[in-house]
Amino acid sequence: MKRIVWILVISAAISINIVGQDDEARRATGLPMKIGEGISGNTMNVSGKITLETSAKLPRVPVIKVTVLVAGVPANEAVANDTGFYLVRSVPRDNASIVVEVDGAEVIRQPITGSVMGSPRYDFTIPWPRPSSAKPGVVSASQPFSRTPKNEELFQKAVAAMKAQDSEKAVGFFNELLEHEPKDFVAWTELGTLYFKNNALDNAEACYFKAIELKKDYFIALLNLGRLYVNRRQFDNAILVLSNAVVSEPDSAEGHHLLGESYLEMKKGSLAVIQLNEAIRLAPLEMADLHLRLAALYDAGGMKPKAAAEYKSFLEKRPDHADRVRLEAYIKANPPK
Repeated sequence: MKRIVWILVISAAISINIVGQDDEARRATGLPMKIGEGISGNTMNVSGKITLETSAKLPRVPVIKVTVLVAGVPANEAVANDTGFYLVRSVPRDNASIVVEVDGAEVIRQPITGSVMGSPRYDFTIPWPRPSSAKPGVVSASQPFSRTPKNEELFQKAVAAMKAQDSEKAVGFFNELLEHEPKDFVAWTELGTLYFKNNALDNAEACYFKAIELKKDYFIALLNLGRLYVNRRQFDNAILVLSNAVVSEPDSAEGHHLLGESYLEMKKGSLAVIQLNEAIRLAPLEMADLHLRLAALYDAGGMKPKAAAEYKSFLEKRPDHADRVRLEAYIKANPPK
């Protein structure tokens, strides 16, 4: 996850970043816009590039949609162009999160750290096609729920309705299933995720609670409930839930990432660093932008050689990054020890 906090040192650096990034977004997306358009005290643009990492040539370019949510409600969205660049215009700075969907499947959801000026850029590298274990709503084979044939038919109908984006039908099928089998923690979780995607957050929370009550270590319910609390900025609750999630699934880079971000919001930097580093260790390419997050923390704390080391690690993974010259200058001025 890329952050631009590290450049918020002097006003001149901020101005350079705003102009440079807006100009880059205009050229990359091909969209007409004035330099600084959409930027005010309360709003910002969010831009970046989505790279699909694949070992084979894709038969077609997938549709990549980027949505910015504010307090869980869509504020604005954009579709990336054929080279993966996107630009979401004029969205509020506070309580925002970014959601990336590829061919209708959600692959990324994470909070946006607000800044007082400028427009942040978020670049993501996504393995494609996604491993089945990474798809939202897919149940781990190690945690199945045994259903009767009739209930399994209802479950599959609900899933099909979700894929068809027919939320009303999907809710109906899930509710009918849960009337027959109220202990189906997987169905409760899927119903919660359906409510979550439709911004019915209270209903989603209740469904996740029920799933966790039935199976306290069910990772998908724990992770999604943690996401919900992050979106609501209830970071104390997020820490509690996500701490259990990473115990249930220690190899989840996403779980460690969200937990680290929650610790940061609660001003627990030392704990945040542990979790962010673990996320990087588990997914070094997908989580490469977290090096920038760590660098910003070290820079703010006056530990510039450590910040430079993070920038160096980042550039090793993203050698063609737009801010390479700026980062290399920082590394040269503050050589890592």
